[in-house]
Amino acid sequence: MYFRKDTQFERKLYEDGIKLIAGIDEVGRGPLAGPFVVSAVILDLDKLFSIKLDELPEKLSESKQLPLFPYTQIKDSKQVSARKREVLAEFIKKEAISYSIVTLPPEEVDKLGISATTQKAFFNAIQKLGKKPQHVLTDTFEIVKLTKEHQINIIRGDTRSISIAAASIVAKVYRDNIMCEMHKKYPNYGFDCHKGYGTKAHMDAIYRFGPCEIHRKSFNPVKSMLES
Repeated sequence: MYFRKDTQFERKLYEDGIKLIAGIDEVGRGPLAGPFVVSAVILDLDKLFSIKLDELPEKLSESKQLPLFPYTQIKDSKQVSARKREVLAEFIKKEAISYSIVTLPPEEVDKLGISATTQKAFFNAIQKLGKKPQHVLTDTFEIVKLTKEHQINIIRGDTRSISIAAASIVAKVYRDNIMCEMHKKYPNYGFDCHKGYGTKAHMDAIYRFGPCEIHRKSFNPVKSMLES
């Protein structure tokens, strides 16, 4: 069986007979603009744990000779280049037993607040899966509508669980693509570059042009600008 540190939680559950394990992660908790996106992914653990280390190539470009190889490239989306994330997201969606993506718009983030938004999106991502998971892994976050016995909340989970990392990649690619589309509609803000996060360029654009429709009205400096 193939085993590495970021499969330790999946492996323990797998050895206990639990194979339908959903990793869940979010993208877009902190940006000043754009949607909040959550993905849930149930990887095929039978296939994952069948990989033999001595057969693995060293480069992703050689994956055509070994279709299972991209599993070894799955890691926290922040540690993967944009180009490789695109490749991995397609691989994950194709190979996963089931996956889901939930998107909540900025106005809902403003209405609910980020904590309630996160709770709603995480739970909805589980409900949206085509297969009901036997267990759920999250990055620190506890889902209150799910019993504690059916979830593990892992500190730095996106670096310690391959299932959470897979979800982070799917969510990141999906949200980045949305923000690139938003750039076409609102070209003054540079959404294709910073994806709505509070970079200096983004802040300068907000002060110059004012907030647009997809800015979160409850987040500063947008909130203070609208109140002044």
